[in-house]
This record gives sequence, structure tokens and C-alpha cells, in this order.
Amino acid sequence: MSATAEPSDKLVWRVSSSLDSARPGEVLLLDDQGRVLGPSAMRRAAVVGWGVVGTVVGFGAAAITALAGPIFGVAAGAGTLGILLWHARAGREFRRALALASAGKRDEALAVVTALEGRHLGEQFPPFIDYLTGKLEWQRGSFDAALRRYDRARAHLATARRRGRGMYWVCSFDRVQLLAAMNKLDAARTARAELEQAPRGDYFAMELALTDLMIAFHTGDVRLLPDDDELYEWSKAALRTSRFGVSVVLLAWAFSERGDGDMARHLLREAPSRLTTEFLTESAPKVAEWLEAQKAAAAAAVDDE
Repeated sequence: MSATAEPSDKLVWRVSSSLDSARPGEVLLLDDQGRVLGPSAMRRAAVVGWGVVGTVVGFGAAAITALAGPIFGVAAGAGTLGILLWHARAGREFRRALALASAGKRDEALAVVTALEGRHLGEQFPPFIDYLTGKLEWQRGSFDAALRRYDRARAHLATARRRGRGMYWVCSFDRVQLLAAMNKLDAARTARAELEQAPRGDYFAMELALTDLMIAFHTGDVRLLPDDDELYEWSKAALRTSRFGVSVVLLAWAFSERGDGDMARHLLREAPSRLTTEFLTESAPKVAEWLEAQKAAAAAAVDDE
């Protein structure tokens, strides 16, 4: 399901049926395995009530912003619907936070989430609030604050029932990527080992690839990545979507390091449209520096012709 922010802050909710067909302004809902919930699953959810479904989006959409962009979201398990029946009044604020995040208004989104946190909505809400706050702090370049939020969310979700497991892995993928961006590479590699236990739904598969790319890039060792055939598969998967801009940039780095300049240039041409809401300079400064260097080199090559 998705939220599209219009100038009037009016929200339009749309269902995206697959990871590949998701467009900017849409929210993907995942099951505990990281599989996209298609229209039939959403029709079943609608039986619970359209108002609750809207709240699920507002609540869960915070959960898959990752580096794939703040327009993605997750409702980790059908149990969330029942929980939100008791907290429907917070739906408008969560939807507003989602709309602001989708529009790239991270500071305004953070203000809304901070206000929600001050309302003490109940024990089910804190991990989602911590996750979204962590994501927005990461986008602001506040790495330590983001890491604390991810750690707190994971600690809460680790003790939750099965309904929280999807969200647990969403937080875990983000946390390892953040550690890599912070150059805490030993910690990132150690935490990466746990991700072998994560489900392999389509979204989580993309997140795992991004995690390995982040670690390899910040380590400066392309040998940590799989062979070229698998990298081509990762590239095709990333390019089928309208997001995952950081994955596209890092894949360009990987192919450049392996001497495939044509593929690297192709990926670099495709990256900008996928980076519009990712705040790359703040969230992954070393990746941003590499990207700018490639742009400068390409411009210089044109001038020399």
C-alpha cells in the first residue's frame, strides 16, 4: 500500500503489487518473509476495515525506508492490524509523517514522529517510532543517534512475538548498513553474520545485497563480493525498481573496480533518478564522494574530446 504526498498534504493510498512495479510515492507491505503482499492480500486486510488499513500504512510505512528511499514501508505480519485497532487515533499523524518522508522532508517528518513519541501511545508503537526516528537521524547524518534507535528497536522486537520478526530483520539490515557507513567495519562484519538467518523474500534479498555492497565499498575490497554473474543479477534486480539508488551506485563501483567500465557507466547513468530522496551526502558520505568523483571524471573526459 502506498501514500503519495500532494501539495495540500492530502494523502492518496495505493497498493503496489510487486517490488519491481513499485513507483515513487508507493509503499510496499511485506510479510514476515520479506515477500511483497499483493492486491489479494491487501483485499483480505481490507476486511478488517479501511480505516485500520490506512493506519497500518502510516504506522508500517516507516519500516522500510532503508537506503531504498523513504517511500517504502512494511507491515510486518498480520498481527499488526489487530494492534492498530487499539491505536487508530494515531493514524493521521503516522500518515502525515509518511507523507513528509516520502516528499523528502526529513526534518518535518522527524518533528511529527517526535511528537508522537511524546504521547506514549503504548508498548507496540515504540519500536516503529524508534525505527523511523533512526532512519531520519541517519538521513541527517546523525549516525550515533540513529544507531541508538536501531539498537533499541531491535531489543524490543527481539522479545516480541512472531508478528515482530519482519520488522526485526528490517532494522537489522539497516543497522549493518549504518555500521558500514560509520566505518565500524569489524562490527558491521560481525553483525552481518546474523543476517544469514534472515528470510529471503524479494525485498530482504535486495537488502542483503545492499548490505554486502556497503561493507565491500567501505572496506575497499571488491573481492568480498560474489562473481560478476551474480553482480549482474543484482544489477538487473536493482534497475527493475525505481529506488535502490545506493545499490546502483555501489554496483557501479564494483564493476569499475573489476574493469567493466561500460557496465559501471550504465549504472551511473541510471543512479540519479533513484537518489532523489536518499540524502546521500549525509547518509553515506564516502559513497557520495566517490559518485561526485565519477561525475567530475566524466565531465573532464567530455571537455577533452
